[in-house]
Amino acid sequence: MAPLQSQAQAGVPGVTEALFVARQTALAQEKGQSSETPMLYSCGLCGKGYRSSKAHAEHLKSRNHIMRDSQGTNNEEEDKAIVKPLPRRVVNKPSPQREVNNEESEESDWEEADPEEDLHGFFIPDVEYLKDPEGFLTYLGLKVKRDFMCLYCNDRCQPFNGLEAVRKHMVAKSHCKVHFGDGDDEEEAELEDFYDYSSSYVDEEGKQLVAAGDMDNNVEFGSGGSELIITRRSDEGKSTKTLGSREYMRYYRQKPRPSPLNNMAITAALASRYRSMGLATVQSREQMVRMKVMKQMNRSGVEAMRSKIGMKSNVIRNLPNNVTY
Repeated sequence: MAPLQSQAQAGVPGVTEALFVARQTALAQEKGQSSETPMLYSCGLCGKGYRSSKAHAEHLKSRNHIMRDSQGTNNEEEDKAIVKPLPRRVVNKPSPQREVNNEESEESDWEEADPEEDLHGFFIPDVEYLKDPEGFLTYLGLKVKRDFMCLYCNDRCQPFNGLEAVRKHMVAKSHCKVHFGDGDDEEEAELEDFYDYSSSYVDEEGKQLVAAGDMDNNVEFGSGGSELIITRRSDEGKSTKTLGSREYMRYYRQKPRPSPLNNMAITAALASRYRSMGLATVQSREQMVRMKVMKQMNRSGVEAMRSKIGMKSNVIRNLPNNVTY
């Protein structure tokens, strides 16, 4: 009775039975809608999707939709509204028991990577040489979930405060990919343990460069162990191939190409042609510098001779008779 008396004293009207029932019905409808599968309302003409029927109805009344509809399309399927369940984000929960068979575990790893490739364009570089897909995906997952780091930026961008911030950054910047194979030695070194490129050491015919147990061929290390020198002996002669480490890829790319033998003749012909045209060449510049030095030397010699003659001529020859010197 106390709450009723306080409401009466405050002038607040009481809750009627009809209002109570209406409120209960509204709460039940909201609860039912939250438990139901969310639907996606798409416009086939404009290619846009909405999560509520009200927003979809507002779109049908918009100016852009009316203009496209007035242009006239004979395709009836595009004019219809497409309603389908909204796909939920799949959360991969760790299984209580690990699979004993390695093949089944690898297949499950590839199945987990496929949706990421379809939705966000994620792909694994050099997947044919990947020897540990489970460890590779686990490492990338910990890098994002635990360290809050972008897979492509790594340490080059500012740190993120949470997992959702990392996800938004990677989706907005299209960074749902691994920074591998772009020439960055430090970032490639951390992923080298998951790859095995030994199967790629083949010749033009697709055969292994060195067969097992072959005494005619030789494999040795060079440059302090950073290069692999493979020597093959055959009837045609001896051939040598050098395989360098990926760590020194930037230096291998800086190696200049050998110039052809006729470059010297072409350069000499161009220089003679330029001299005949009066253009400055290296030889003409050297000659000009030499002439300038000779002129300066001659000028300094003439000045010295003039000073010497002037000092000798600086004598008063017509002196008075009382001066004996």
